[in-house]
Amino acid sequence: MTLRQITLRVKTESRLQDAAKANGVKLSVVDCKPFNKTGMSLLLELGGEPQSIHAAIAEIRRTEGVRQAIEGEGEEDSVPLLVVLSRPAICAASNDAAVICLKCPLDAESQPALWKFVVRKTSDFKQVLSKLEKEGVEAKTEDITPLERKPALTDRQREIMAKAVAHGYFEFPRKITLTALSELVGVQPSTLDEILRGAERRIVTNAVGFPFQEE
Repeated sequence: MTLRQITLRVKTESRLQDAAKANGVKLSVVDCKPFNKTGMSLLLELGGEPQSIHAAIAEIRRTEGVRQAIEGEGEEDSVPLLVVLSRPAICAASNDAAVICLKCPLDAESQPALWKFVVRKTSDFKQVLSKLEKEGVEAKTEDITPLERKPALTDRQREIMAKAVAHGYFEFPRKITLTALSELVGVQPSTLDEILRGAERRIVTNAVGFPFQEE
């Protein structure tokens, strides 16, 4: 029995990304947590010109479903934003299933988007598909593969993760931006983002201890 990695192509709401793109700002979803029975909290990072970022934040605050948007301290070209909003359809669909997200479709700049997640039971996957249908989300299964245990972090990943942790990159509000961290480790921001995400995925994969149960 093994864990399964599921890849779905979904077409869902993208109001936050729309608000960011309308103001020429790049929006990244850093983390997410359930807020209450109907709400979700998202930690976002907005990158761009300061004036554009402030305009995007103002528009996000006016966006339907957004309850709170709390701006953190950041650099001029990168600002953390904690958003509490009505639970997106994707989150609602996976709420009661044992799902670990690897790639969030809310992080995509265009729709439809890829949603990658890990499940341990076929019933969890069927439940997600059923709830997506109820939520009115178009979904197409792209791939279902066994999730193999990946090797430990590379020396370079360990070095970068250690510096990211030491300089407060994973804290909220962040003590260092992606841009500043990239200058510190000598890697382009886009490349660094992929390295950090890849390292986090490996950590999650190696930490998961429950088996996939066929039903």
